[in-house]
Amino acid sequence: MPTYIATPRELQRMLDAWAQDRPVYVPISRAGHRHWSRLESDSEISPELDGIRAVEPLKIFYFRTRETVATYPSSTEFVDDEPGFVLFGAKNCDLRGLECLDETFAKGDIKDPFWVSRREKAVVVGADCSEPAPSCFCTLLGMEPHPQSSFDLSVAVVSDGVILEVGTEKGKKLIEAGGVELGEATEAQLAERERNREQTRSAVEEQNREYETHRPYPELVESNYDSAAWNKYVGRCREDAACLAVCPTCHCFVLYDQKVGDKNERVRVWDFCYLRGYTRVGGGHSARATGNDRFKNKYVKKFQFYPAQFDMPACTGCGRCIEACLAGIDMRQVLHDLEESESA
Repeated sequence: MPTYIATPRELQRMLDAWAQDRPVYVPISRAGHRHWSRLESDSEISPELDGIRAVEPLKIFYFRTRETVATYPSSTEFVDDEPGFVLFGAKNCDLRGLECLDETFAKGDIKDPFWVSRREKAVVVGADCSEPAPSCFCTLLGMEPHPQSSFDLSVAVVSDGVILEVGTEKGKKLIEAGGVELGEATEAQLAERERNREQTRSAVEEQNREYETHRPYPELVESNYDSAAWNKYVGRCREDAACLAVCPTCHCFVLYDQKVGDKNERVRVWDFCYLRGYTRVGGGHSARATGNDRFKNKYVKKFQFYPAQFDMPACTGCGRCIEACLAGIDMRQVLHDLEESESA
C-alpha cells in the first residue's frame, strides 16, 4: 500500500475537511490523561499522536455502554440511520481489540447489526506508539507497538511531518476527501519511522523482562487452574469490574425491558463476569459462587476460551486493567506467578 508524507499544517487541513463531513474523534489530554474527543471543524485543537492509547477503548464507539436495541410493538427491521465517523490515532492494542470483537459480533452465525453497521461506516486511522506507559505489555503477546492490521490508514510522526500509510480502500478515499495533494514518503523518512518503531519496541520489551514466561499464557492458565498462586490475588480483588469496563475486548451484556409511554423498549447494557449476580439464576444458584471462581474466569476467557474459539487471545497488552485496578493487581504478575508455582 502507498505511503505519503504530510506536514502538520497539511494534516490539520485534512482533519478539518473530514470534520465537515462526519464526526472525527482524536486523542486529547485532559486532567493528565488521554481521552477521545470530538474534533470540530476549524478547531485549533490538534490530535496528540505521541505517547500511548486513550483511557477509553475503541469498543465504546461500536458497543455502547447502554442503548435501546428494540422498540415494540413495532417493526423488527433494523434501522440503519447512524452516520459514519473517523477515529484518528488508534494504537495497535485497540486495533487488535477490534479484531477480537469482530469475531464475536461480526463473524458468527448471529451477527450484531449495530456493530456490523458501525464497523462498515467508520474509518479507523491507527498511530504508532512512542513512549510506552509502565503498564504496556503488548510485546508479551507477540504484538508490536505500532499498527499491524485492522487500520484503514496509519500515521507515524517523523522529523519531516507525519507519514500516512494506506491500509484499505476506505483509507485511500479518506485521503482523497482531505483535499490535500500529498507527496510520497521517501526512503529516508520510512527508515526513520522504522528506527522509531524499533526504539519503542525495545522499550516495551525491556520494561517487561521481569514478567516474561517460558510457556504461553493459554498453557499456563489451562494447566494451573487449581494452583495456589491464585489465592494471593483472589482476596485482594474488590470485584468492582473496573478492569473489565476498560478492557478493549470484554463484551458481556444484559438485556432488560422497560415501558416508555405506550411502547416498550429493550435495552442493552454492559455486564461483567466479576459481579456476584452475573451467573445467578432462578432459585439463587450461581455457576461461579465464589470469588476464586469469578477471579479466574477472566483469565480463562481471555487465554483459553477465546484462543480455542478464534485462535487469538482476548487480551491486547494495553495495560488498562493494571491502571484501573484499585487493588493494584497486575495481570502480568499473576500469569508469571502461575508459572513460578509450577516449580514450587
